[in-house]
Amino acid sequence: MKTERAPKKDYMTLANKVTLLRIILVPVFIVFTIPDPIWTRFVAASIFVIACATDPLDGYFARSRSEVSVLGTFLDPLADKLLTMSAFIVMVKYQIVAAWMAIIIVGREVTITGLRAIVSQQMGAVIPANRWGKIKTLVQMVGGSILLFMIPSGQYSAEVSLRLPPVANLIMSVILAATVWSGWVYAKEYKDHFRNT
Repeated sequence: MKTERAPKKDYMTLANKVTLLRIILVPVFIVFTIPDPIWTRFVAASIFVIACATDPLDGYFARSRSEVSVLGTFLDPLADKLLTMSAFIVMVKYQIVAAWMAIIIVGREVTITGLRAIVSQQMGAVIPANRWGKIKTLVQMVGGSILLFMIPSGQYSAEVSLRLPPVANLIMSVILAATVWSGWVYAKEYKDHFRNT
């Protein structure tokens, strides 16, 4: 008796391709932050903004085309974290963000990613980001874009150079508040999960 083969799942959906593009743009962004010329810094900032702009696109394509997949649910937040963590580490290099601020952001992302992986393994499904996680990502992307474009250059903008530290600290205060709060919400949810199991 001849049996029909089950159709293969197409993991390379349009939404997942957009997400992979965001991941590919991360090393490109980093490469342009290595040289010192001013124009490379603005190119890097522009690449970061373009990469951030792909974030809502993959979700839109996945929902509108009914292509929501486990791979996409896993890759989307991973791509966001790689992009934002890279940006804040680069800002430490540019000395517009304090190292301890970047450490809090990176530490939060690594910790919550690890907890999410443990809970996902126990539940047998990938856990998507909640509302606060999405707000945190939006705040990080918008704030990070502003900071990257405000990188001081003593060659032509002494005024910006003098005003940047207070402005950067204000923007980073908002980013850190969103980062820590969303991390606390996740930790509370996972704590309740571990308690119930």
